Amino acid sequence: MPQILLFNPPIPGGRKHTREGRCTQAAGLWATQWPPLSLATTAAFLERDGHTVRVVDFPAKNKNTTDLLRLIEKERPDIAVWSTGTPTLESDLGLARVIKRIAPATITAVLGTHVSVQPQKVLEVSGVDAVIRREPEQTIRELCLDISGSWRAVAGLSYRETGTAKIRHNPDRKFLNPEDIPPPAWHLLDIRPYRLPLRGRNFLMVAPIRGCIYPCNFCTAAIYYGKKPRRRPVSLVIDEIEAGIERHRVHDYFIWADTFTIDQKYVRRFCRAIISRGLNISWACNSRVDTVDRDLLVLMRKSGLWMISFGIESGKQAILDQTGKQITVQQSRTAVQTAHALGIKTSGHFILGLAGETQTSMQDTLRLALELPLDIAQFYAAAPFPGTGLYTQAIERQWLTDKVSVSQSRAAMHLPGLSAQEVDRFRKHAYRKFYLRADTARRLMSMLKPGAIRDVPVNVWGFLRWAAG
Repeated sequence: MPQILLFNPPIPGGRKHTREGRCTQAAGLWATQWPPLSLATTAAFLERDGHTVRVVDFPAKNKNTTDLLRLIEKERPDIAVWSTGTPTLESDLGLARVIKRIAPATITAVLGTHVSVQPQKVLEVSGVDAVIRREPEQTIRELCLDISGSWRAVAGLSYRETGTAKIRHNPDRKFLNPEDIPPPAWHLLDIRPYRLPLRGRNFLMVAPIRGCIYPCNFCTAAIYYGKKPRRRPVSLVIDEIEAGIERHRVHDYFIWADTFTIDQKYVRRFCRAIISRGLNISWACNSRVDTVDRDLLVLMRKSGLWMISFGIESGKQAILDQTGKQITVQQSRTAVQTAHALGIKTSGHFILGLAGETQTSMQDTLRLALELPLDIAQFYAAAPFPGTGLYTQAIERQWLTDKVSVSQSRAAMHLPGLSAQEVDRFRKHAYRKFYLRADTARRLMSMLKPGAIRDVPVNVWGFLRWAAG
């Protein structure tokens, strides 16, 4: 059986970086490095198939490209598969050429939302043998069954044909049956680097639901997991959490789903199962503001929910409407206030520089962030990722050029009457206004656990010094 290396690649500068489905970004203000869920789940499948598998998260281990190349030279894997993201795409794909120079026989394959949308362009890059499109696990399994490169029957795969170098795009793959998705193989990773900001405790990710029905034009979720929600059986999800407690002594979990609360009945079964089994855990999740109510939040808190993240996006209703978000500003107010009143910590996610944005509408968004009882706020730059409606809009209206790097940490679009530089300046202003407040400081201190101050990420202190200056 082939020897397989799965990895989250290092990036220039050595910053922590998450590449997981729709989330491809630097660790940001709170420096939370997410465990590589897709790689760990793929590894679980491959172990079942009898393969020798190694999983390495280079950013989490503070390892650089030199460390990666040393590993390649030492182990000479038959297949190397790694995650990619739009913000780091150039360096991610550039690794293929270097790997091929060291280990010419190693098959190189990449996964992620960007490469799923543009496999032709990716395969024109020297060194990349194959692109895994969309949901990766089953495609990687079938890829690993044949190292000869004869992959015509592997759905979901684009590749350069051995011998002819002709690029082939096989048909799309059907999404996995949720009952067949195994627990991630966390035992193949050193989980010590994955720590909650302020709390300083180890955490793991659990993915109960894949897929999202909502048509938000800035989001890549449907590219990766599709538009139809697929729910894993609650009993299997709870078994996974229980195993994490017993095997890894982890009691903190992030419930990773494009919209976990899309199905309130499912969430209620999940919460009641935690309570009935007597699991002593704390957990956080993301949510839409229109899919929770007080009764549900009460049950979620009783089962261990301590923080909930809401995609609020904008304080201007017209901007929300044109994105396809299908929420109202008032729903955002109600959801955050209800969660706060129940003692649940709240995190608000805002996007600046969406279509129709002006200096006035950005002020509306900041005003909303300051009015709400949020414990944490993230202010992102609107990122026109390939495959999204926003990308199509940006190209058609010439807001974006091909030479611009697209990420959520730096504006890329020049809108009518609002430049990318103005959006970036306002983002800094928004962070200063939000975090340099006594109320915010008190809320952050309330989350800081005894002895955890040493675990507060360095870039948080750097940010506070920058904001104060």
